[in-house]
Amino acid sequence: MLHPLQMMAFLPLPTGAPMAPTDPSDTLATTLQTWLEVDSTSGEEKAFLELLEAELKEAGFSRIDRQDVAPGRYNLLARTERPARLLYSTHVDTVPPFLPVRREGDRIFGRGACDTKGGLLAMLQAAKRLLAAGERDLGFLLVVGEEVDHCGAKKSVELSHLKEEGLERIILCEPTINRVVAAQKGMLKFTLKTEGVAGHSAFVDRGTSAINKLLDVLERMRQHDWPTDTILGPTTLNIGTIGGGVAANVFAPSAQAQVLMRAVSPIAPLLQTVEALAGEEARVEGAVYNDPVFFDPPEGYEVATVPFNTDATYVSELAPVWLVGPGDIRVAHADHEHIDVSDLQAGIDLYTELGTLALRTQR
Repeated sequence: MLHPLQMMAFLPLPTGAPMAPTDPSDTLATTLQTWLEVDSTSGEEKAFLELLEAELKEAGFSRIDRQDVAPGRYNLLARTERPARLLYSTHVDTVPPFLPVRREGDRIFGRGACDTKGGLLAMLQAAKRLLAAGERDLGFLLVVGEEVDHCGAKKSVELSHLKEEGLERIILCEPTINRVVAAQKGMLKFTLKTEGVAGHSAFVDRGTSAINKLLDVLERMRQHDWPTDTILGPTTLNIGTIGGGVAANVFAPSAQAQVLMRAVSPIAPLLQTVEALAGEEARVEGAVYNDPVFFDPPEGYEVATVPFNTDATYVSELAPVWLVGPGDIRVAHADHEHIDVSDLQAGIDLYTELGTLALRTQR
């Protein structure tokens, strides 16, 4: 005679009951799509942070603090009942514009898919694994504003009590194709402004073109022999925007250009060179910069160097950083931004390994 539980195996399933256990990859994809539906463009991060706060509490992070950054904007610091020796960290803001979310097979499309909501989801799943294994000395530091001015990361430096409580490692997420970063380029962003004298363009002795001055300065900068580095490669210069003038038949009274350089050497002497090349023809205004960062990646992992800027410059003041994450930065900010679910799963495994390594070796 069959046991009642055995007999149940031969009974028809109730209408609508699943025929098989839910595929973990489908659950992962569904969660990411839900996150991507929440617009968190820089300055509008609050709704996504509220969602994350609930997720972190449910995961087991009982202590969640908000660190005010600006009116209506804040960072999240989540911990268990114990001090955190390890923090998983990333930014929650995305660049505009918000994009429709869709899935095509293994691939999830949407703003923030790889930069960095996908990586954050992988971190959360890894943290859940560590909590299930009995680890408690871990937490999350989630910041706003990385895509504009790093305001959240800059503010997080004030959390110096974390060092006193024993913080030893930060694992920072950016899309690096799951390779641990050995070095990242620095960044120098500035505006060049020139002035001319407006006048009728038929009379070259009656006016001066600010645009011509600006073009001369920009050409000197383009032709300059900027520093190179054996690890990071060449310094690069991009003229991002340029503008000025009032009409085709008027000498331009003013002109300006925004320039961004990816630096491989300390910024201070680089900025001095920029100012020297500008000379008396142009003013250098609004300089924002970060020096290059060199990391100490763990042995046994594939490493890479990256040409882009991250929050590592600031959060590394709290603890040494390992910079790594799923996704490819080359599709970030694009209208086809995406991440593959298989990359997310690999990211979960990697974040679990690195988290375990950090907690077991940092004492």
